[in-house]
Amino acid sequence: MFKAPRKAIGLFMVMVLVALALVACGDSTATSGAATGTTAAAPATTAAVATTTAPVATTAAPAATTVTTATTAAIANTTTAATSATTAANATTAATTASGAAKVPACDKAATSASSGKTYTIGIAVQNTIPALQNAIDGTKKGLEQCGFIEGKNVKYDIGNALGDIPALATIGRKFGDEKVDVIVAVGSQALSNMYTTNKDNNIPIIFNSVTSPMTVLPDLIKSQTEHSFVTGVQTFPPVEDGLKLILQISPKAKNIGIIYNPTEANAVVQVKEAQNVAAKLGLTIVTQTIQNSGEVLTAANQLSDKVDVFLAVTDVTVVNALESVVKVATDTKKPLYGLDPTSAPRGVVASVGFDYYDNGVTSARMVSAVLDGKKSNDIKIEIQPKGPLAINLKAAEQMGVKIPDEVISQATAKFTDITAPKK
Repeated sequence: MFKAPRKAIGLFMVMVLVALALVACGDSTATSGAATGTTAAAPATTAAVATTTAPVATTAAPAATTVTTATTAAIANTTTAATSATTAANATTAATTASGAAKVPACDKAATSASSGKTYTIGIAVQNTIPALQNAIDGTKKGLEQCGFIEGKNVKYDIGNALGDIPALATIGRKFGDEKVDVIVAVGSQALSNMYTTNKDNNIPIIFNSVTSPMTVLPDLIKSQTEHSFVTGVQTFPPVEDGLKLILQISPKAKNIGIIYNPTEANAVVQVKEAQNVAAKLGLTIVTQTIQNSGEVLTAANQLSDKVDVFLAVTDVTVVNALESVVKVATDTKKPLYGLDPTSAPRGVVASVGFDYYDNGVTSARMVSAVLDGKKSNDIKIEIQPKGPLAINLKAAEQMGVKIPDEVISQATAKFTDITAPKK
């Protein structure tokens, strides 16, 4: 008489087990979906920044249109967005590895103004999206977070990216002035020049980072580290001598060093002059080729290739934006490419010594925080960023026909075994 109930109970237990199994599968799928959503969050932020910037850089219509199309595609196609997210994350990881991590926090405690109840607006101007400058922006925002300024809570950022179109920087500067932002952060020499020109009468403090020689950019205003009016920040003059000596360590027979640069970029002109002075002491010759835009870099590299033994990439934004063109020529002609920006190593530079631009951004954030706390930018001393990491790319060395000595490899902070172009 108990057979039927037993069968019913048995059937019920089987159903329970099956249900539990299905729930477990559902949890796994949900977790996977959450992870995917987290991964996609970063590009969504990037897209939002780019979309905000696009209307500002009105003269850079083709680039802005590309950004808008990419954003639309991301909304329309979740799979494509997730793939782009992974690619962007990998590129960012590579750049951050070469740059390193901030060694000194911007603040050891929250700034007083962070709890004032006010939401501050900080305008950040940048010439173009290259890894070093993006690292500086990320470092600035992270440093301010350490000082108690949380994006979306008590600070908002207006990112003005000229997308390589220099005149657009003036448009960005005027926009910041019209909006009366609390502080302007100028990332790079061209940004500094334009932010000052468009805001010199607006009484808005300007903090710069990633600037090779602020005294060259604004010679009438910035006289020294302590005499600089309302413009202050962190100087990054690349270790040119170290870069040339590094070339001789890896390519000891090199005599003629090729440099491509944009003469309208003050930072590049200063570095070329320094390279010429140092080269004379080392028995080397600097052979230059000038360009006006990134589209001319490939032709310039080809023109130089028969005249030089190696290439050296200075921190010229116009050239760095088209670095893959120089990598191609260096690979085809077996004329190794060296650099003064460690974030260029994953892109195909054999060896590069320079600065940690993320750390540079963090240091400038401390100055921004001090200004928001009421300190006058006139009273904040311009700092000089200490030399950062050495990064090498073993794959690039192999393709360009050189062997990196063991002593150089052992000194490298970051080592790459593949060549990866950053996502534009």
